[in-house]
Amino acid sequence: MKKALSCFCAVLLGCAALVGCANNQQTTAKSDSAPEKSAAQTAEPKSPLPDGIFPMDLVFASGVGGWSSTLTLKQDGTFTGSYHDSEMGSTGDSYPGGTVYVCEFSGSFTDIKKVDDYTYTMKLDQVKSQKEANEEWIEDGVRYIASRPAGVEEGENFTLYFPQTPTEGLSEDFLSWWPKRFDLDNKPTTLSCYGLFNEKTGFGFFSEDK
Repeated sequence: MKKALSCFCAVLLGCAALVGCANNQQTTAKSDSAPEKSAAQTAEPKSPLPDGIFPMDLVFASGVGGWSSTLTLKQDGTFTGSYHDSEMGSTGDSYPGGTVYVCEFSGSFTDIKKVDDYTYTMKLDQVKSQKEANEEWIEDGVRYIASRPAGVEEGENFTLYFPQTPTEGLSEDFLSWWPKRFDLDNKPTTLSCYGLFNEKTGFGFFSEDK
């Protein structure tokens, strides 16, 4: 009787060990497959902007003054930029070299959509400046004053136009910032460069003419 009971207990222990091994194998398999699933879930969707033309440098400037704002746009919608405006006549005892307004900024556009072969729309998601506006410091005899990201601030909806976009129907405010707009001898009917339009303010950034 004791011998039979011992055999029965041994069988139960063996079955328990087999069940434990099976559970361990399933847990290991799930653990091994988890990273692959996580990587798939975190994959970022491809930007609708086309390949081969980014990063793209765009400039917002009057064309006659000493100020300009440059924005470098990447294919994923992120951007960096800088603004400067020099006033060499604004001097003081500690800054005989004059005053310069500057801003280093970065941000991103989202909800990028293709409208047609020449047009993409996007929304300003965020823009941040490295320094607080109106912060001052003196360096090498020049006074620097932190400014705002000119051309981007107060923006909401933006439109990116490609070269060969017909100028007919485009905002006159936007076109007024395009240097070639004032070529009266050969008034262009299409854009000869890329242009980024801040719809709220009417400001325009433009690349070099193609």
